[in-house]
Amino acid sequence: MSNSRYSQIENSNDQRLNSLANKLSTFRGINQDIGDQAVADNSALGQLSDSFDSLLRGVRNTSHRLTRSLNAGGNVWRMVGMALLLFFIVYTLFKIF
Repeated sequence: MSNSRYSQIENSNDQRLNSLANKLSTFRGINQDIGDQAVADNSALGQLSDSFDSLLRGVRNTSHRLTRSLNAGGNVWRMVGMALLLFFIVYTLFKIF
């Protein structure tokens, strides 16, 4: 083969190598962007998890306080029941008359 043929093959190989290097650089950039986005998403999920944990603690505390209040105040339920009964009696009387 002649020198010019080797030169053409060498130039073709160099162009393909440069093209491959450019594609590899593009893929590295995409990979870096994906990694950065994953870190940001992980941080957002961590904050969301902390918020839900805080909400769960608040609901639990409220539930415990409500349970204690209901256990301590049995007379309150009787008064609420009597008030509802009185309301329905008065309501029924007004509908009848």
